[in-house]
Amino acid sequence: MRVLFNLGECVQEIYSEEQMRKALGLAETRPKKARTEASQPVRYTIVELSVRKDGAGLPLRFEHRSRSISKVTAQLEAEKEAKRQGYQVWALLDIRQI
Repeated sequence: MRVLFNLGECVQEIYSEEQMRKALGLAETRPKKARTEASQPVRYTIVELSVRKDGAGLPLRFEHRSRSISKVTAQLEAEKEAKRQGYQVWALLDIRQI
């Protein structure tokens, strides 16, 4: 937009705000960022079991992380892992999905 005013001998030009920003080097020219697909957060299930070594002694807390979204499947995986490591499963303490 360019408007000329004649004020006697003086001629004034009025520029738009966008033209002034360009002239001053303040024009917003942000490069467009390439869209990236949003990655889903890693989800897992934490199973806490009370276990004992060889059925005797003090109970220990055994924690297992499973990638399964099913709580039952995660519990079975945790019990299987505890037995593989030589523990006897005493009780299920907690199952949390994170």
